[in-house]
Amino acid sequence: MGFLLIACAGVQERLALKECTFAFVSVRAYDFQFDRMKLDFTIRASNPNQIDALLDRLTYTLYVNEIDVFSGTTGTQVKIPARAATNFSTTVRLTYAKVGTALIEAMKLEKAQYELRAQAHIATGLGDLTYPVLITFPEE
Repeated sequence: MGFLLIACAGVQERLALKECTFAFVSVRAYDFQFDRMKLDFTIRASNPNQIDALLDRLTYTLYVNEIDVFSGTTGTQVKIPARAATNFSTTVRLTYAKVGTALIEAMKLEKAQYELRAQAHIATGLGDLTYPVLITFPEE
């Protein structure tokens, strides 16, 4: 009986994730190479639920004017406390060629529209369930 209660709580924490919101906080560039660099992104997850939420994995892609600039995935599980927010970081390798393509397109269009699309992954006994997540950027 105790196992069922623990398993049920784990499912509830994962399902609570659906009500959470995600926002871009900051980026740090480092490890500059000839053709690429690394970026650490900080993302804030806010949980409006009365129970903790559990994010097993997040896969994401940054688009600039609909051009795929980079993709990545979080490497660790994140617990988001009930009625609170938590920050977590993820690292990506950014190639300069993709940035150049996006920059040329932005110059042609005379604008740059950014969108960070993601998929939240919830681990279950039957495999991963996923659903789309939009990571918002702060208003300028």
